[in-house]
Amino acid sequence: MAIDAETKARLLLSFHESIECEGFTLSYGYKDEKVLLEKFDCVVRAYLTLKPSYRAVIRDITQRMAEGMHKFTVMKVETTQDYDLYCHYVAGLVGIGLSKMFVASGLEDDILTQSETNSNHMGLFLQKTNIIRDFLEDHEDVNEETGVRRVFWPKEIWGLYTDSLQNFTYGKNETQAVACLNHMVADALRHLPYCIEYLSNIKDYQNFLFCAIPQVMAAHTLSLCYANPAVFKGKIRKNLGECRNVQPVKIRKGLSAKLMLETVSMESALDIFEDVIDSISDRVSPSDPTSREMWKSIQAVRDLVIMGRNDAHSCKGVEPRWWEDTIKSSVTAIHDFTPVLISMLIINSLVVDFAMVVGWEWWSKTVVQAGPWHSVVTLWCLFFYSWSLSCLLRGSYAGLTCGALIHLTWSFIELGLGFRQGMMHLDIMAEVVPKCLASGCLLVCSRRAAFRKLTPSHEIKVLRLKAL
Repeated sequence: MAIDAETKARLLLSFHESIECEGFTLSYGYKDEKVLLEKFDCVVRAYLTLKPSYRAVIRDITQRMAEGMHKFTVMKVETTQDYDLYCHYVAGLVGIGLSKMFVASGLEDDILTQSETNSNHMGLFLQKTNIIRDFLEDHEDVNEETGVRRVFWPKEIWGLYTDSLQNFTYGKNETQAVACLNHMVADALRHLPYCIEYLSNIKDYQNFLFCAIPQVMAAHTLSLCYANPAVFKGKIRKNLGECRNVQPVKIRKGLSAKLMLETVSMESALDIFEDVIDSISDRVSPSDPTSREMWKSIQAVRDLVIMGRNDAHSCKGVEPRWWEDTIKSSVTAIHDFTPVLISMLIINSLVVDFAMVVGWEWWSKTVVQAGPWHSVVTLWCLFFYSWSLSCLLRGSYAGLTCGALIHLTWSFIELGLGFRQGMMHLDIMAEVVPKCLASGCLLVCSRRAAFRKLTPSHEIKVLRLKAL
């Protein structure tokens, strides 16, 4: 369901007050947006559990953002100042709010909030990159009631190259379209030096990753868009108020993963930014109308990269502690290894232990009937391992802690009985060690958050083969 202009204005301007009211919900929009608004009382409950200092920041930023969004319901993006102001309201304020929350948490110094400039530029760089990349998707999204298109590119820029943005869609007037595109990229790139300066002031490692990874991805996306006529092409799909380009210009998943893994310090982020700048500079044509502005932005980033490398503080402040990385890597390895270990123990229990229970020792000519204790332990192991494997594959970890502790207790009892019956030490260890190892791994896995359904259209599906 769409929202009329009067209702939209009222809801926007009072939203910062509504989030303080328990049970607040709405019923507008389509698909996932509609689901979110109908269940917004869950968001409000979570918001009300936050510390007062965090809530004050969120309330303030929400109010300022809503007022700005209301302003642009009637105001168009005509000049570059309008463009910067729009991006400030929808993204720059997010950066400002996050900086305030970082400082409120005590993890960062006040330097992040002494001026809103760098925080604002962080948001503008991300938002402008998305606006450039999503040109066709936004342009083809027409309001059914007013017939107005979503246009975020400022007329001050595109008016230099055409009378209408319609002339750039689907490969039309490619030379002028690419020249306009490069102008937009040059405008976005001027924010990158401020982003680098902001990142150099972050002390906490997790905060650094949270801020740096989106920035390096945006930088690579911007490089991919530069001088790329594919930005104006694609395949538009419209459904229930949603307009989407199903063939957008975007970095490959492999590169995204590589950037996430490699962005571990300020030094590595500087290396990535330098690679991006070098890639763009190789494609700057002297005949491009904005080549001079582009070279200025490129040189500004290069100068800051050099300064950042020479500044020991900017490179050491966010270095990860070795033991944190070791623990994370170990936990990840355990999560991947546990389903394989449990599967092997199930096979072993069936092929060896259960065979002894039924009196079929296929590996020996002498048949020895297993005692009642061994039969009970074998049946318990088969049940426990099967149940544990099922939990791991379904992503449901409730009860694993209790089950693992019971299994560990059984293992120690079996160890004591083995010594009492005079079994060989090697035989006892071969029986008990894998069970203790399985219990330990399951205890680690039980600390993992369970998979949950997000919305009806985004159900998380566990890939069983991949887990194995």
